[in-house]
Parts: sequence; structure tokens; C-alpha cells
Amino acid sequence: MKQRLLLPIALLFCALSFAQSTDLDKENFQVSYVKLPSNPVLEDTKRTYSSNSNVARISGFSKVKAPGTLDFTYSFKGTTTGEVSIEKIKHEKKDKDGNVVSVSYTYRANTSFRSTATLTTINALTGQSNENTFADESTYSSGEADSYYKAERLFNNNKYEIKNSHRSQHKGNIRSDIRSYLDRTYGYVPYTYAYEHFWILGSKKHPEYQKHHEAFDKLKVAFDKMKHDVPMDEIKKEVEPVIEYFNSIIPNYEGTKRKMRKVKYASYYNIAKIYYYLDMPEKVKEYAQKLIENDYDKADGKNFIKMADNLAKILEVNKVASRHMQVLTEDISNVPEEEEEEKEVQKAAPVFDLNKAYLITKENDTLLVDIKTDDIPKIGYTIKTVEFDSNGAPVATRNKSAKKCKELLFTDGLHFKNIKFKESAIKGGDAVDTSQLVLGGATDKICKVLYESDKIGLYLFQDTEIVILPAGSEKGKSTLSTAFVFGFKKNLSKLAEGCPAVQEKAKNKEYENTEASLIKFCDDLTKCSAAQTGN
Repeated sequence: MKQRLLLPIALLFCALSFAQSTDLDKENFQVSYVKLPSNPVLEDTKRTYSSNSNVARISGFSKVKAPGTLDFTYSFKGTTTGEVSIEKIKHEKKDKDGNVVSVSYTYRANTSFRSTATLTTINALTGQSNENTFADESTYSSGEADSYYKAERLFNNNKYEIKNSHRSQHKGNIRSDIRSYLDRTYGYVPYTYAYEHFWILGSKKHPEYQKHHEAFDKLKVAFDKMKHDVPMDEIKKEVEPVIEYFNSIIPNYEGTKRKMRKVKYASYYNIAKIYYYLDMPEKVKEYAQKLIENDYDKADGKNFIKMADNLAKILEVNKVASRHMQVLTEDISNVPEEEEEEKEVQKAAPVFDLNKAYLITKENDTLLVDIKTDDIPKIGYTIKTVEFDSNGAPVATRNKSAKKCKELLFTDGLHFKNIKFKESAIKGGDAVDTSQLVLGGATDKICKVLYESDKIGLYLFQDTEIVILPAGSEKGKSTLSTAFVFGFKKNLSKLAEGCPAVQEKAKNKEYENTEASLIKFCDDLTKCSAAQTGN
């Protein structure tokens, strides 16, 4: 009686062991080939291009100075700013019982930026010309401030730097998109991928485990030899015995049980993938159909059919039988990279990107002026304004000396003022009007307003030098000056006289010689003074 019970139990355990032993593992291997274009230039001697910018590059082509088979004109159209909104953020403090005990609010500025560029292509072989537009966009959120006004001011005071940062990022992304587009459309791109996989039996209990792994080892050795520029003849010979092995074990697993279909699935899948990388799309489709009929994973079969159809199409379009070939990419245009890039920047500069502002002179006359966006960072010794002809077209620029100007208020809130101070060093460059400089003394300069109160003012000169102006003082002090830098704590402590808490923070190095930290110092000092006077 015991023997009768032991036999079916033994058979049950054997069946369970076999079912578990059909687990499949992914085993990786490497492939290398040439990605073929959708709109090829079939004769390799005619694979040349020319361009007004080094943004345009094509793998497998020669760049020439004279018009090539393909001629590209790149134009960056500029960056636009979306609507700016100030977000109100609620903060709740709760006690241990979950009851709200206090509510506070912070504010931050949110906006978006969008950049566009165009690429015009002239194909000398077809005589066709087309223009493609490329765009990139991003969002921006400022840091949080404790008032609506401060959040708004934080953005307005830095809007041009923020915009330029996003513009630079967009340019890089658009450049990448253009090159990807050109390679997909015309290029011959060498490509290597190390994480392709076959399905190989993962349990030593399965009777085919050892031979499965021997087959994979042979495949890996063969495919590791694959190079994008070497024919596949030798590799085809090496993998033929492996294909025969996977085919030979299929009849051993008849039936519709899942464990049987799983082993057959591995054979069909592996053979289909081998043929795919041997550039044999019809054989891929043959085994893809077997995958579907096997009904273990129909989706893989359908996917292989799509891959095979795409492979057959791209081979036909390119009039080749293989994705393995010699690829030559070179630049024989003799155009220096720097020279070409400079032309690109000049072409991309927005000619009509103007900003309106109210200029208040020393005589208290108020003038409505137009200033180019690119000239705003140069405001300092002079203010460069744009003048128009009778038709409203910009015809000239005029420099207005800083010593004749009192304030400059842009309609978007950006604010500049005339501040007298001595620079830490004389700087050269186009933005400097050396006739305005007086060596050794404080001179009039137009500075961006960072912070102003009845206690203290903080200003920025040409985006490089921060200036502090205590209330009642006629001259500011550069925070880059030797005296200020080496006596930083002492200088801040002196400015904070009458406010012990702020003085203590200065002595404890809680402030740094940076824009954000000095704004915090000015704000703390102002709040302290207001608290003392009861305002």
C-alpha cells in the first residue's frame, strides 16, 4: 500500500521540479551595426554637405566649404517669456493632535520660456528645399520669498540672467535635436549596444540546461566579433550550428502545456533575434509567426514582425543587403570652429528685442527710451538707447553718459540708479567709456537696484560688482574692494550699529559676500531698525 502511494508522490515532485526548471534568464550580448537613413544619398561620393553653422553635422558625410549635395541654413529665432505669475503658498503648523496652530504664506514667481530655430535644407540631387522648425521650452520657479513684492522683485531683478540661462539650455537641446534629425534622415551612424539578450534556461534541473548555455556561449563569442564595418559572413557560419540546435529541440516539447510552450518560445525567440542581426528579415518573420502560433507570448512575435518589416524597408530604401559597411565622416571645409560659432551667435541675436524704460535725467526730465536686451548687462558708465526713423525702423544708437542720468526704470519693473562709488579695479571692454573714469576716485555709474530701504541700499554694477550705500551717504562702497573684503565682518558690524542682533550675526559669519546673503543682511537691518522705531 505504501509503495502505491510513494509512486504518484514521486511523480508529482518530478513534475513540479520540471515545471520550475523551465525558468528563463536574460543573457546579454553585444551587437554593432550602422543605423541607416530614411532619405539616403545612395552614392557615397556624393555624401557631402555645407552649412552656415556647425550645428548641422551628419555622420557618414564630408563637410565641404562650397555648396555640397545638401546645403543647410540654420537660424536661431530667439527666446520668448511666458506670463509671469506669483504663486501664494500656504504653510500650516500643527500641534501633536493635528490642530492648526499657525498659518503663514510664502510666494514664488513662476513662468516659462520657449526658444525656436529653423533649419532650411536644399537637396541638390532632387532640387527640393524644405524648412523644419525646432523648439524647446522649460519652466522656471523662483525661490520662496516672504512677500508678494519680494518674489516679484526677485524675478524682475534677475529676469535677463534667468532668460539667458534658459536660452543657453534650449540652444544646446535644439542643437542635439537637429543633429539627431539629420542623422535619422541622411546619416550613416555606427552603433554599438551591449545589452541585447537571448532567453536561456536558468535552472540546472532542466535536461537542456547545459546545452542551452553552451549554445549561448557560442553565440556570445560570435556576436562579440561583430563590427559595424565588417561583413557578417564569418559570424553567419559560426551561428549556424546554434540555430540548428535550437530547431532540433523543438520537437521534444510537443503539447500545449505552459512549460512546453516556454521552451519552444525560447528557441523561436532566439532564432528570430539571430536572424534579425544577420539582416535576414524574411527569416525573422518566419520565426515570429511561430512565436505567435506557440501562444506563449504573442506580443513578442508581433514585435518581431514589425522589426522585420522595418528592417526590410530600410535595406530596400538604401539599396543594401546588410547594415555593415565602411563609414567615413570628415570635415574638409577648412572653416574654423570658432569663426563658424561666432557667425551663428551673431545670426541668432534678436535684432528687435527691445525694452521700454523711463529715463530720468539729472535735470529731472523724464524720457521714454528703448534699450536692446543685449545692452542691459552693459549699462554702467553709459546707457545705450535705440533711435528710430520716421517709419519706426531702428537706425542708430546713442550713448547717454551716467553722470547726466539719475534713474532708469523699465516698464517691467527692473530698476537702475546713479550710484557714485570707486571700483575695486578698472575693467576693460566695450561697455567701458574710459572718458568717464577718474583714477582713484568715486564716479557716477548706473547700477541695478537689488535692495532699497530708508536704512540701506544694495546695488549691482554690470552684473559683477555689488555696492552698498548706507542711508544719508553720498558714496557707495564696493564689496569687492580690498578694504571691504579683508574687513568684511567689521564693515557689516559697523553698518549694523544700533542693531545688536544683526551685529551678532555679522560677527558669527552668518552673512557672506554674495548677492543673496547681502540682500538678507540689508533686509534684517531694515526690519531691526523698523522694530526699534515702531514702524
